[in-house]
Amino acid sequence: MVKRPIPTLHGLRTARLTFRRLTMADADWWMAYIRSDEAIRFMPFTKGSRPDCERMIQRSLDRYAADGSGLNALLLADGTPVGQCGLLTQDVEGILELEVGYHLLPDHWGRGYATEAANACKRHAFEHVLAPSLISLINPGNTRSQAVAIRNGMAREGRTIHRGIVADIWRTCAPVQRTTFAVTGGKWST
Repeated sequence: MVKRPIPTLHGLRTARLTFRRLTMADADWWMAYIRSDEAIRFMPFTKGSRPDCERMIQRSLDRYAADGSGLNALLLADGTPVGQCGLLTQDVEGILELEVGYHLLPDHWGRGYATEAANACKRHAFEHVLAPSLISLINPGNTRSQAVAIRNGMAREGRTIHRGIVADIWRTCAPVQRTTFAVTGGKWST
């Protein structure tokens, strides 16, 4: 069960990144992603398509309004955009799941930003008790995203078809809350 609305990630900070809700103006820098064969090879986009770029951003804008979920711009301290990351509500085989989604501009791959952002999303979701577990839907051939999922404490659980595309389901569960009991004065207390 996913608790909605999803509290905003806008303003969340990590050691190197700040989360900010997307605006349509972000399409200007996000086109670098859409122009990259390597970045979009697992995505249903046409290389260089401004309409595909704008549809991707509009999807997050619609999600914000619907339930608070959505991708966010990831910015360095100097304001340089490095990608998008966020918590997304997803229908997976008729079950509502909470997904950690991430997409980085190719110029910023290999620097740990995706892992840093994904871990921040996981902490945010579990601190707000939004779901008992989180998933990432990842194309079976996308080894970079799989590596981020592993570093985010996820394990491959199975495979599905999501919006007509084959995706592996990677999952991590919320930490178990442990209660400590003590005997005081002959009575149990917590």
